[in-house]
Amino acid sequence: MAYSQGGLIAAADYNGFVGTSPSSTANTINTIWAAGNGQYGYGQTAVSQVSGTGLITATQWASAINTLNSIKTHQTGSGTGIGAPTSGSLVAYLSTFSGAISTAYSSALSFNSQGSTVTGAVFSPAETYTNLQAAATFTITRTITFASGDQARYFFNSGGQINFVITGVTNNDGTSRSGDMVTLLATNLASVNKIVALAAGGRTGTGGTVVLNNPPYYYSLTTSPQTAINITSTTSGYTSDYITLATQSNGAQGSNGDKGSVVTVVLTMYSAARPTLPAPPANPPGTGTTTTNTVVNDTINVTVSHRIDVVYPETTNLSNVWGAVTIS
Repeated sequence: MAYSQGGLIAAADYNGFVGTSPSSTANTINTIWAAGNGQYGYGQTAVSQVSGTGLITATQWASAINTLNSIKTHQTGSGTGIGAPTSGSLVAYLSTFSGAISTAYSSALSFNSQGSTVTGAVFSPAETYTNLQAAATFTITRTITFASGDQARYFFNSGGQINFVITGVTNNDGTSRSGDMVTLLATNLASVNKIVALAAGGRTGTGGTVVLNNPPYYYSLTTSPQTAINITSTTSGYTSDYITLATQSNGAQGSNGDKGSVVTVVLTMYSAARPTLPAPPANPPGTGTTTTNTVVNDTINVTVSHRIDVVYPETTNLSNVWGAVTIS
């Protein structure tokens, strides 16, 4: 008979609550807890199903309940309130069990806390153009690599996130053209919180004209670049300058709904063409060589210091199955 007050707990009932792994079946423990599929699955060890002819033991029932409590504690900070039976005791009907699984399933991407933050090494590439009146484009490319597509899924599904941090921008030549790049990066961008995650993020910093401020979720990544940030300058004479930050992945690597094991981040700085300086007036006869205008504002020399930080999922209720994230 179906799972109900006063009835026996059949193997089919128990297996229906637990589910298989990997699986995309809604409202089952293993879809949330184990390999799952897509945005469902923390990658933990699956709860075993029972034989169709076997009895449901208190130990097996406790395994399902304790796992569900671990899921809910990860999501909210506290369990379901359902107590697990001890070995040898009677297994009681639980009217709230099915509903608690459904609630956990609908909150699969929620998390009460995160783990440690690993601060990335600071990179300081330089953007240098000498006496260039034409438009200048400079890019910085960084990669975030997971051991597999599934491990990337487990990382983000469990609450992990990636942050892009500007630690300093230096105007090395004192020109106004370089100064505008400094303002765009150090003041208007400053950092990108949750450049890749499963929750909303965006730039820190103020100013500029914000054309776009919408870092993509992991599951919206594609193999083509998607602009996450686009800020244009508001400095007089430089309003055609802009910075963008785009992300893409290497595409699905497995069969469980991942969006890639490598995420590429590209920061682009664009300095618009500068106007041609007017010719100076000719010197009076006999006063020497004609002086030419100095094109000091056609030069760019900027150092962009930045890092990528990794915020790992918590490991109090979950085991680390996502592994180390490599930044290059």
